Amino acid sequence: MEEGRRSRSSLSSIASSQRTLSADSRSSRRNSGSETGEQHGNFTDSRTDNGNPTTSPEQKFCIYISKLEDSIDDSQTKADEYRKAIKENRGNSLTKHNKDCLQQVLRMIAETEKHMLKAGPCPIPDCSRHHSTERDVEMAEAGLYANYPLPKSPTPSPTNLTALDEFRQVPPKKAARIQIEKPNSPIKTNNRFENLMDISENLNAEDTQAKISVPDINLKLTDDYNLTIQEIARNFPATICKYQRGYIRISPHSLEDRDKIIETLDKNEKEYVLSEPPESRPIKIVIKNLPPDHSKERIVRDLEENKYKVIRINQLRNFRLKTLLPIFLVELAKTPNSNNIFQVEKINNFSVKIEHYRKKQRATMCYRCSDFYHSARNCKCKPRCIKCNGTHETRSCSIKSKIDNPVCINCNESGHLASWKGCPKYPVIKNNTPPTYAQKLKSNLPKTNNSPTTNINNPSPQIDTDSYEKFEKNMNAIRIINEAFNRFPNLIEISEKIKIAKTDLEIVSLLLKIFKH
Repeated sequence: MEEGRRSRSSLSSIASSQRTLSADSRSSRRNSGSETGEQHGNFTDSRTDNGNPTTSPEQKFCIYISKLEDSIDDSQTKADEYRKAIKENRGNSLTKHNKDCLQQVLRMIAETEKHMLKAGPCPIPDCSRHHSTERDVEMAEAGLYANYPLPKSPTPSPTNLTALDEFRQVPPKKAARIQIEKPNSPIKTNNRFENLMDISENLNAEDTQAKISVPDINLKLTDDYNLTIQEIARNFPATICKYQRGYIRISPHSLEDRDKIIETLDKNEKEYVLSEPPESRPIKIVIKNLPPDHSKERIVRDLEENKYKVIRINQLRNFRLKTLLPIFLVELAKTPNSNNIFQVEKINNFSVKIEHYRKKQRATMCYRCSDFYHSARNCKCKPRCIKCNGTHETRSCSIKSKIDNPVCINCNESGHLASWKGCPKYPVIKNNTPPTYAQKLKSNLPKTNNSPTTNINNPSPQIDTDSYEKFEKNMNAIRIINEAFNRFPNLIEISEKIKIAKTDLEIVSLLLKIFKH
């Protein structure tokens, strides 16, 4: 019998042996004439001579035990329902309420069982509900009758013994050897589902042993960064530091150490970027099929009525045409029902389509410090303008018109801004996805693992050997002329002067100049 799931008749059947031993004494007290037609079992009522129904004390006690058993059954049913609700709504706000109700029901079961133990067994020996041979045997095998005397089994009479049951003397050759029984050590087995036996303790263990993720701190490289790292390592020895992408990633041991490290960096006026834990990052969604001039406040109001927490909402814009698109970008906080946003079909009486925000394959650029790989929400660096390189944000710059010859603040080259993808300092994110078939055709990439096949019906035309020999001679002549020009670079200039020469002496002198060089 498992703890927490007791049989309703287990406690009432503990003293069945006492009932068995006292059955004979009870039967001897009965009178054959007065007991005729009267049955104590099966909850039947005894009747007096006038016909008025009366209930004996033994039957009242049996009914009382039955009520206690029914109460335990009802409480066990409620406990199973609360356990099921705890499994289904794990992590929900109702989990704590279900745990408290489960503990209350278990206490009620324990109190009812104490009453049953005090009451004892059913006094009616032939009660069909509380006494049955099969149930008494099961309780005895489970060890519930350890503290109570069991009825003695009838011993066979000597008349029933046969010759086969008598003792026989066996010859030594046929006799079995005496074997010393060695105590076998129990085999140790591992059950990975052992922790699921007690749900209440398992849930408490999960709450206490939940791993808390500590976000990192990314310190910007400066000339005296080594002194800052030494101070952090001296005050917080369990902190881990690692270099990554121009920053020093500081991994604190606990949330308290993280807050103290941030106070130290602010006190020393250091620039850093905070890493955001995954559980606190917002969910970005895109709402489509709304009018371009739809009010963003109405969208926020509708989402908040459905218990969604909106952090920010923006309407996407076509930068070339300078027009608003019927697409709204919404950032939602992670709540228990935040994943149900994709099942919403209507917003402000419009049929909409909600999808995940598909981010482009490009590096994130901070609008505060104009650096890469982080956003302005977690940036604690000094502001830097992308237009004039001033100590202010780009949106607060006084330059509102287009700059004819801008200067990049990252590579110091003129002609582009730091947000241009062709900048040498702009990070390139490698796309490891293989090219599609259309991209292969566009770039004329050769197909792999395709052996050339010969067409039998259309044989290739034969090459004329005479024309091939002429072509080879011409190519050799061109090769010789090319080598001559490489050897005598002034040959073309002298050949032009030979055309103008009038006498043979001039022609010879010009030819001699070729060999002089």
